[in-house]
Amino acid sequence: MSSPPPYAIVVLSAYDPAVRDGAARVAQKLFKRNQVTVHPIPLESPGLHQTLSRLAGGTLYLVGHGDDFQIGDQQPPNLALKLEEEGLPETVARIHVLTCMSGVTPPQLQEAPALRLRLDLVALYQKDTGIRVTGLTGKSVDFGGSFRAIPNHPVVAWLDRVRDTDGDLEKLGELLDEGNELDANNAGSDAFQRLVEGNHALQQQDEEEQQIYSAIQMFVPHLLDKNARPDFWMMLYMLVQQMGDAMEDEELLDGEKWDSILSSLDTLEPLILQGLALSRQASKVHFS
Repeated sequence: MSSPPPYAIVVLSAYDPAVRDGAARVAQKLFKRNQVTVHPIPLESPGLHQTLSRLAGGTLYLVGHGDDFQIGDQQPPNLALKLEEEGLPETVARIHVLTCMSGVTPPQLQEAPALRLRLDLVALYQKDTGIRVTGLTGKSVDFGGSFRAIPNHPVVAWLDRVRDTDGDLEKLGELLDEGNELDANNAGSDAFQRLVEGNHALQQQDEEEQQIYSAIQMFVPHLLDKNARPDFWMMLYMLVQQMGDAMEDEELLDGEKWDSILSSLDTLEPLILQGLALSRQASKVHFS
């Protein structure tokens, strides 16, 4: 049996000419020196999983609409949910998901299909596939950005275990200690101190807890910047500190402590994963 091609582009919204054209542009732009196969596959295809398994090589490109919204008389199914139903091929080392945000005006950017797709894919982090998908998707009617897959990494495994505690404070206490130990060289705290020293607004705040909260607000917009390179050690440091503050807050009930930790996790995990992917050179491909 022959080996699958090292690259495959799977057009999941094959009925939309704009998507097909986008896939063709990707092939022309990126794969001049690589073997590549372009396959139009409707997302509704009952054999999607088998097709993905057959096509998937080192890098799999999925091109399609990222959410449920009307395209003419068609309403595409949700890409992330369909992938979760079908399962992701174990042979894939990297996954790039290209989607568009056509029809989305700037005031609604936070609710754009591309961003919702990213949030939906967080569910796939929990799956036992060894594949972690992070990054950003397209802007306007063009395809841009990328999702980068992260192989198993101690920080990613730790993030999954934090979620798996489901609010067990004893387990969370143990993981809090482990989170500190992950950064043996204190790279995160050192990076945070450099950030504070170089930012006048942060210097004016007396409490580190408030400094961390303000710093997080500075970095959240990086979720919408495909070229941003967050320092994942610093993001991990801020997450651990916020977890510790919630655990020690005597005014919070146990359930409220878990809600606070989950809120911090939902905010910082994508930044940690994005920084980790870029720092590990998971992919050097950029779309525009």
